[in-house]
Amino acid sequence: MKTVILPNKIRVFFTPDERLRSATVGVWVSAGCKNENADNNGISHFIEHIVFKGSYKRTGFEIAEGMDEIGASVNAYTTKEYTFFYTRALDYRILTAADILFDMLTSPRLDEKDIETEKGVIFEEISMCEDDPSDVCYELNEHKLFDGNNLSQEILGSFESVKGLTKEKIISYMKDFYVGENIVIGVSGSFNEEEMLEKIKEYFSSIPETGKASTDEALPFNEGFALKNMPTEQTHISMTFPGVAIVHEDLYALQICSFILGTGTSSMLNQRIREELGLVYSIDCWLGRYVHGGYTAVSMSLVPKSEKKAIEETVKIIRSFPDEITQRKIEIAKEKLISSLIMSREQPQSKFSAVGYNTLLLGRVIEDDDIIRDIKKVSLEDVKRVYVKYFDFDKMLFTAVGKVKKEEEYKKILEGVYSAGN
Repeated sequence: MKTVILPNKIRVFFTPDERLRSATVGVWVSAGCKNENADNNGISHFIEHIVFKGSYKRTGFEIAEGMDEIGASVNAYTTKEYTFFYTRALDYRILTAADILFDMLTSPRLDEKDIETEKGVIFEEISMCEDDPSDVCYELNEHKLFDGNNLSQEILGSFESVKGLTKEKIISYMKDFYVGENIVIGVSGSFNEEEMLEKIKEYFSSIPETGKASTDEALPFNEGFALKNMPTEQTHISMTFPGVAIVHEDLYALQICSFILGTGTSSMLNQRIREELGLVYSIDCWLGRYVHGGYTAVSMSLVPKSEKKAIEETVKIIRSFPDEITQRKIEIAKEKLISSLIMSREQPQSKFSAVGYNTLLLGRVIEDDDIIRDIKKVSLEDVKRVYVKYFDFDKMLFTAVGKVKKEEEYKKILEGVYSAGN
């Protein structure tokens, strides 16, 4: 891999692979909910949409047709911490695809009519998510969990905040955050490095650098209850505990701990709650991770009549973990984590995305060999230690969406199983 830093602090990396006949160009921008406020919540995601509506050189149709006529694909997505735009094309077409992508990002037309039209598209997307109880549960969980921090906001924004977006707000936001130190550009596959670098400089050299240092703000963790009634057949429940950031000394031990508890069909929660008792269709333990913090969640969906038993059994299994954990289970979890990493990295886009993501948010690339080494180093004592450190029921956030019970009823269920285990 080769890296280049432009005078305005834009970071560029090249990962050539002559075995391929295609190439991918990606642009990562450090812009998401973390940069937004109540007034402009959803603006990062809105910009992801509106740049496709046209630049000063091309209309929205010309962008779409231009990509189609060279057989290229182009897309984008927004997270709470960054926005990612990318295109993929055959090697002899990639410069043209890059030209279209760079043009729409650096000189979006931001036509007032297009802005109003796109608001309708976003409203439909918000409505679609609000109709999905699993999405509602996820968002409600993070809203309560991170209350007091910008990451508690939703990526899409609200009807009210999106409705209030204007061309002036978009221009101001892009001026503040679409700046040199917030941008990483990557190119992978088969391409001419010299020509691609010139194309990047052509479009991005005029992007300013602000010189503002990023601020580190630890994420809060708010325990308690977050409940929302919805007319659904199933109740969606999340039991959320403290966790770790993207990079942390406890990461791999906690990943192994969560894997043994609830990742995959052989996990403790799956075997007991699903396979033996048939209380849920699925139950998972997973990590939510951000640059400055994270959480560990156990999530399940089930019919209301199964709630009490499922909650009780889940708490019992989590509390019994130190007595049930074995070296064999740890070795199985290690093997699964390592094989998942290696197999995903054999897909070129996975490695490409990881390099861009790490460069943007961490300022460095985490090598796969280092990850594998650190996973292999995790011991039985490490797993027991992180279990005690993070699976603290006194710090748990209990979230439920659907035909939910009253908070007092959930408290009674939890207190009953707590006392029974003492």
